[in-house]
Amino acid sequence: MNRRIMLLLGAWLAGGAVLAANLLRNPGFERGNTLFETQQYWPGTVEHIQDAAQARTGKGVIRLVSEPGRGTVLGRLRMRGQQAEPSGKTYVFSLWARGAGTLYLGGIRQITPPEGKPPYEYDWQEEGVTLTDAWQKVSYTLDLSRQMAKYLVMVVELRGEGEAYLDDVSLETVVQPGAFVSAQTRHLVLPVGKVEDVVLTTQPQATVLVSVTKGKDEPVCHELTSNAEGKAVVPGAWFVSAEPVDCRIAACWGGAIAHVDVAFVTQESFDRSLGLAKSVALTKPLRILYLGDSLTDFDRGMNYCDKVDFWLNQAFPGLASFHNAGVGGDYITRMEDRMYGRPAHRKEMYDGLWNEKYDLIFIFLGHNDTRTTTESELKAPVVPPEAQDASFRKVVAQIRQHSQAPIVFISGASMVEEICRRNYEKVLLTRPNSVHFGLPGHVEAFNDVLQKLGKELGIAYLDVYTPMKNHPDKPSLFYPTDGVHLSTAGHAFIADAILAALASGIGR
Repeated sequence: MNRRIMLLLGAWLAGGAVLAANLLRNPGFERGNTLFETQQYWPGTVEHIQDAAQARTGKGVIRLVSEPGRGTVLGRLRMRGQQAEPSGKTYVFSLWARGAGTLYLGGIRQITPPEGKPPYEYDWQEEGVTLTDAWQKVSYTLDLSRQMAKYLVMVVELRGEGEAYLDDVSLETVVQPGAFVSAQTRHLVLPVGKVEDVVLTTQPQATVLVSVTKGKDEPVCHELTSNAEGKAVVPGAWFVSAEPVDCRIAACWGGAIAHVDVAFVTQESFDRSLGLAKSVALTKPLRILYLGDSLTDFDRGMNYCDKVDFWLNQAFPGLASFHNAGVGGDYITRMEDRMYGRPAHRKEMYDGLWNEKYDLIFIFLGHNDTRTTTESELKAPVVPPEAQDASFRKVVAQIRQHSQAPIVFISGASMVEEICRRNYEKVLLTRPNSVHFGLPGHVEAFNDVLQKLGKELGIAYLDVYTPMKNHPDKPSLFYPTDGVHLSTAGHAFIADAILAALASGIGR
């Protein structure tokens, strides 16, 4: 193992450095091998074993066997998920291993290469760990606090003839004692061509690594030193754009990180959204709770919740705030389980949900509820209308136990059926029971349930389905790969719809 790095990590931890929670799900392989894969051109084989006698904890474990290849004997695995925006961070990658051979941990950094070089670099432990029949913990610290990378993928390599049993994997980030970085705003919308600086706050005289990614361009790295008051200014000239584009600024120091998502829009779009926000005419603070699925959960920092908040505070500084409790993959029965404290997918997302007071609650569901399968011949949604009705009633009842804030049902979106159909048929070639999203009949039936319940329970209904369905460039509102999740334009569309509804008095 790299002794210098481990001594550095030990000093950090002894000095109070914090390891964040494990970034990995299923670290003990209890639900199969969801973490690692090999490549066709890499030697070695991997298998998942479900046997408590073989595992360190639980029953799940994976077995990596080395093979001859490229003039040596080895087995190599890569982690399935990649770490986005790793620049400025320090990672600790650990696992427990036993077997035979020498084990090395490392990372693959995706970079902007010099001409003629590959777009990636490997970082390996300087010294491997010789495996024995006894379980031992293997750790590797990868310090990117002053390195640039677009993505990071962790790798495991077994060198020499042998086999390795691997269990209880963890990937954590390290934050140095006292390290912090914050930005004056999380989301910023600007007309194209406008130059506006972003102010950061950190420790005095700290050297902050700033990564700027504009659209699909390569990230550009800068360094800033904060002044005696701990202020550092990211010049607007570093990220200004003459065309509509999204730009992400990531500022890191000592393992702490702050993000600012900047959206450049046309002057016409800027003026329209600001005009809608001013029409809301806020006179007192407004705290909004958003409950929803991946359309609410994804793209945090620049999604429709962030945009509503930006525009309201642009028009009425300091009066608007929000809590985004969206959970990707949710449908109403999952929301009900989580709301009532039952076992549920990402149950922790509602921890402390009612520890604060809300002035308005939006519920935006229907995209998973209305998906259907080959098994039902595409005729039945995963949550039937009668179950939707019953579950929504229970969710509303539970909300009313904690809050009397007005509730607004947002209709299910009008997804891009052609893209959803294409994806369904593609998966159907290899999976006999495929899932189809976005069938209009199922979504419209879901919206009918919402409208019926709204009338019975005195809950407002915001129709985004009809204007999305009739939009002259509907596909532009969604990810082009799935036709379900909102694009930047889609988030702006929903945000404008909410602002217009607030201006009309909905839920107030």
